[in-house]
Amino acid sequence: MNLLSSLNIAQGALSAHEKAISVVSHNVSNMNTEGYHKQRVNFQARNISGAIGDNPDNQVRANGGVKIANVMRYNDDYLNNYYREQLSQKNMLEQQLGNLGDLAEIFNDLDGQGMDAALSNFYEALNNLQQYPASSTARTNFIETAKSLTSLMNSKSVQLGKMTGEALGDGESPEALQSSRIYSQYRELNNSLDELAAVNKALQTTQTGTLTANNLLDQRDLILHDIAQFVDITVEEKENGTVSVYAGDQALVKGAKVVGKLDIETAKKYCDDHGIVYPDDWTGENAVISIVDSDGQAIVENANSIITGGAIGGLIHSATDYGDSTTNAGTVQTALNKLASTIADVFNDLNTRGNAYCIDSTNTNHLKATNADNWIFACYDANGNETKTGITAANIKVSDNLLAKDGIWNISCAYFDDPNNYDENAVGNAQNVVEMIATRNTKQPNLNGMSVEDYYSSMLGKIASAGDSVQNLYETQSAVVDSIENQLDSAYGVDLNEELVDLVKYQTAYAAAARVFNVVNSCLDTLVTLGR
Repeated sequence: MNLLSSLNIAQGALSAHEKAISVVSHNVSNMNTEGYHKQRVNFQARNISGAIGDNPDNQVRANGGVKIANVMRYNDDYLNNYYREQLSQKNMLEQQLGNLGDLAEIFNDLDGQGMDAALSNFYEALNNLQQYPASSTARTNFIETAKSLTSLMNSKSVQLGKMTGEALGDGESPEALQSSRIYSQYRELNNSLDELAAVNKALQTTQTGTLTANNLLDQRDLILHDIAQFVDITVEEKENGTVSVYAGDQALVKGAKVVGKLDIETAKKYCDDHGIVYPDDWTGENAVISIVDSDGQAIVENANSIITGGAIGGLIHSATDYGDSTTNAGTVQTALNKLASTIADVFNDLNTRGNAYCIDSTNTNHLKATNADNWIFACYDANGNETKTGITAANIKVSDNLLAKDGIWNISCAYFDDPNNYDENAVGNAQNVVEMIATRNTKQPNLNGMSVEDYYSSMLGKIASAGDSVQNLYETQSAVVDSIENQLDSAYGVDLNEELVDLVKYQTAYAAAARVFNVVNSCLDTLVTLGR
């Protein structure tokens, strides 16, 4: 019986170390597999059931050799969670950096063709008009520079709208939303949630500590990393390896079920559904993300505020003016609108103020400039009529009255402080133009107490400063993510030297067990022969 027991023990050792060698082979073959965690066999002494007591013979008979307790998967939950947090932050900064790069491209004035040059040309034309107030050429030149300035404002506004549209849609059209970057990312995220639920389901029916379970855990972690690239999440893990995933306080996945998926709609659709007048009373983003249950019913109707990280978080907050120190397409659009409306208000007021005079079509007499014919800048209202209210960078234009035949004479060059000293023949009076030129250095209340040119330069400076700041943050964050990846690789990546040591160890044990097996088998053969 002792020989037969020894034979079984040797056979068990052969089987156990054969499987251990197989795990080493599995590690080596997957050393370049993304997300793979190295695995190692844990051995455990096998005892035959029954009382052992203090009798040495009983203890020897109770020995059952070796068995595989489990296949351990190397892992570090703290590092994994920390990695996902930092990865989410990195992807958010990456989106911000891309948006600021687009802004810098839109307002690249280094070639001398931007708004900085247009503003300078505009004021230079005023200087020329001051010297030659009765010159049709000087007046035409001034109007042309005004047209160039407004055209650039229109163009910049269109480019900002296009940039926002590519990220979030235009706020109204479902087709524009479906073509946006955020739409494709929200769909990828939902697919990852489905994949995670499927892996959770498989884990529920798989014994822990096995190769199958460990491979499923690798898949699980890869999916969690993918999800973290899109949104900032928190993860809760159960003993069987299944996880619950939350965005904010809202669960997205619990076990084998997706309990909260993302949905997305245009701002106009959201406003229409919630009794909000769009766009007048809407201060949010062009796209609104909600979290819905499996039946499509909203759990969180507007989840934009709880998604603050990841690529989706970076996109969703890339185009709205929140009134803080953030520089994005929304704040720049607001600043450009302020600039356009202030320029329009200031020059329209000067050109139509009391005691300001323009020249009649004969270029001989002054006329009082107090009506719409003397607006320099205007826009069209909803009925297609010219107005000087509601001017933005998108709609500002030179007034049609200045562009019409003989419209150049509607520029009010003259100004007389005392109406009693008014001289209708003083065609060379250019006092009003002097006041217009002075606005170049005048601090405007609507422009944060800055002049027109200084305000625009400040806006460019903020874009450049924000770009440098986010670039530094992104580089720092990338270094953090790379560092964590190196730590994770060190913690659970396959090390060929370690595998070689284990391989030699298991091969030696296998060879020894085989030797025992052969010796015991030979003894049994001898006993059988003697017993014949």
